[in-house]
Amino acid sequence: MAYRSRTASRFVGALLTGAVLGGTAACTADGAAGDRSGASRRPDATTVAAVQRAVTKGAGLNSLSYRVAGQVPGQGSVKGKASFSLRPRVAEMRMTASGGVREGEFSVRLVGEAVYVGGGGQAAAVLGGKHWLKLALKDQEAGGFGGMQRQADQDPAAQASLLPGSDDVRKVGEEIVDGVRTAHYAGVVEVAEAAKQSAGERPSAGERRSKVIEQYKELGVSELKLDLWVGPGDRTVKFRQRARAAQGPLDVSIRFLDIDKPVTVQAPPASDTVDPEQKLKEASRRLG
Repeated sequence: MAYRSRTASRFVGALLTGAVLGGTAACTADGAAGDRSGASRRPDATTVAAVQRAVTKGAGLNSLSYRVAGQVPGQGSVKGKASFSLRPRVAEMRMTASGGVREGEFSVRLVGEAVYVGGGGQAAAVLGGKHWLKLALKDQEAGGFGGMQRQADQDPAAQASLLPGSDDVRKVGEEIVDGVRTAHYAGVVEVAEAAKQSAGERPSAGERRSKVIEQYKELGVSELKLDLWVGPGDRTVKFRQRARAAQGPLDVSIRFLDIDKPVTVQAPPASDTVDPEQKLKEASRRLG
């Protein structure tokens, strides 16, 4: 049993590495932050205000579905789809990773106070033929599920909160994204400088900014290139982030889909799920 438990833990860790960032996306990685020719110009106040409205609108979402694809440091190419809701608090992510250290498909579901991780045949091979592992949410911060929990607590383009503070944030132009007319904004962000800036009046905005900056620091990112496509009603339609991280290029794009629509996520069948906590309780009862 101990061997199987260790193997299952390694399997879960492999899945979570992708899940945390896939939160946490898509295009070709260029490894550079891009042209800084506009850095000497003072950002236009109208542009900054437009980007800030989109960021604020995104922070107020209750539910969202989106597609994500791109290059993740240490993981290669990732793509998938995710949905989350704050009330009720549920989330589901289905991802595929290829060309990296670990490859394959996996799913993560957040239902109530439990997280379920599934990996098809890979999971069955280490879970005694079952396809899902159930873990209590309260125990997951140390195990890597903190990213999944944060995913359900904020919009996936939370990194865009750094864009209004960019010293060269600018409007690139008007573009059509999947039939939606959008305004395309872009800017380069120095992570160290962003850490010094005020996030505004609301404490929640400051906390959000701090979490985003900390994530980039952990990846070894010093400079970011951010792109934001904003549609009608100041709604984010697409978001892209590019950078050079310690383990390679980061180039992630997110395409927003259903906004503030009901999201339903069901727990996997108990008959196809391994619950380590329950197994420990059963073992304790057998041992008296």
